[in-house]
Amino acid sequence: MKKVGLLITLVVVGFLGYKGFSYYNDTYKATEAYAVIPNEIPEKKEALDMSGKQIKESDGTLNYSYDYSLNFVKKNGQKQVQEYSVMAPKPVPFEPGTYVKAEISNKRVVKGPYTVAEKDIPKEILEKLK
Repeated sequence: MKKVGLLITLVVVGFLGYKGFSYYNDTYKATEAYAVIPNEIPEKKEALDMSGKQIKESDGTLNYSYDYSLNFVKKNGQKQVQEYSVMAPKPVPFEPGTYVKAEISNKRVVKGPYTVAEKDIPKEILEKLK
């Protein structure tokens, strides 16, 4: 009976470890990617959290956001659409038509995006962005 309990415990621990590893890989394991900022600046909106409440700074100042849907091209050539919001009390939108570089996972932008010069983008990726 003790062996069955130990076996069940090992299976459960193994399953939870696998699920945690998969979650980490999808959410945080990032790849370098590039995108072009769309020519149209998105509408400036009040920033809302997942429950629909306004997002405020600690001093009570309202936050606003520009919500982008960016078409990234990863270093390996794969394309991925990723949502990104520029959020602050006085947000500044990206300059239309500029190139950005970011670290993205399968679910989110992990780091960036940062403006980058066209000459700093690998040629294979630049061709896919145009």
